[in-house]
Amino acid sequence: MSVCLEQKQKGLCMEENWNTHQTLILRAQNPDDASAWDDFVKYYETFIKMVLKKSNIPFSEADDLVQDILLKVWKGLPGYEYRREKAKFRTWLGTIIRNTVINHYKKVKRTGGGKFEIFENSILNIKESEIEKVIKDEWIKYLTKFAMDKIESIFSGQAIEVFKLSLKGNSGRDIATALSITEESVFVLRSRVKSRLKKEIDSLRSEIEFT
Repeated sequence: MSVCLEQKQKGLCMEENWNTHQTLILRAQNPDDASAWDDFVKYYETFIKMVLKKSNIPFSEADDLVQDILLKVWKGLPGYEYRREKAKFRTWLGTIIRNTVINHYKKVKRTGGGKFEIFENSILNIKESEIEKVIKDEWIKYLTKFAMDKIESIFSGQAIEVFKLSLKGNSGRDIATALSITEESVFVLRSRVKSRLKKEIDSLRSEIEFT
């Protein structure tokens, strides 16, 4: 984890000192900044695995594909140019993921063994024009999970339980009854967790993504 991210989590790193939306990727474009690449892998390796899982890539095939994708990203990052009006970073990454899977599929099909049918419902069937939506949806889920894991260590179990029950569509009255607290407490706890979750997601996005 970068020093500034640790400081941000403690409220010590001022936002104005950050080049928001570009920080991590710009740092990772420098081949001499090993710590930046380590941070990049920490955030994006898990995300890539999520996309492959969403795309029905078998677990037995996923690890090698993830490493192949990361290698291609590492080689391509120094020449990557962010142009908001033409292509978001998510789209660029999604294209690498899809092309890597396609090439792997061709290799499996060429070498035989009858394994290529496992890719029938994979990312191969996602049109290039739909890549951005798939990547965006998975990225939002990933950031939310990452932030939730953090705030679960900050709030009491009851506050988190209130928030999770509300996400499932339970009414304030039902939650209050289930947890033996007042409806007012349900509202307060839910609002606090929701507000902190949004701040954590915004903090993550300001450090590690291009919008």
